[in-house]
Amino acid sequence: MTDLPAANAPQHLKLSINSYLKDTVLVAMAVRGVCAMTSLSQTDINRFELCVVEVVNNAIEHAYCGEGGHQVEVDVFYTPDRSLEVVVSDFGTPMVPQGKTELQPLDPLNPDTWTASGRGLPIVERLMDKTRYQSSNGRNSFHMIRTLAQP
Repeated sequence: MTDLPAANAPQHLKLSINSYLKDTVLVAMAVRGVCAMTSLSQTDINRFELCVVEVVNNAIEHAYCGEGGHQVEVDVFYTPDRSLEVVVSDFGTPMVPQGKTELQPLDPLNPDTWTASGRGLPIVERLMDKTRYQSSNGRNSFHMIRTLAQP
């Protein structure tokens, strides 16, 4: 007889895609599906999906310089009574640690501030409850954690 895990035990979903930007839609759909089963509001589901896609895109664009055919892993950890955590991992060039980044304001009168580049991680840091980046033994991992409301 197999022991069943406790109702509030963490559950784990592992996804792996090739480093093609078009494949991020698969991650987005999977994450959206998991989020829909949680206590997150529709707005928070949209934000969570945005953050995950942003970090996956960063792995493809920066760690792999936009080159396809490399592995990007996405691990989703769901603890029903506590949190939803997503870890995006790649095996490319690590990020240069810079600590928390500031989101630079857009000036409607200054087109030089209209760039989208460099805005993703500050947005992710604002929308998630916790973020953490680590690089070890050729594996780069960006962790995003969102605390769930109690039912």
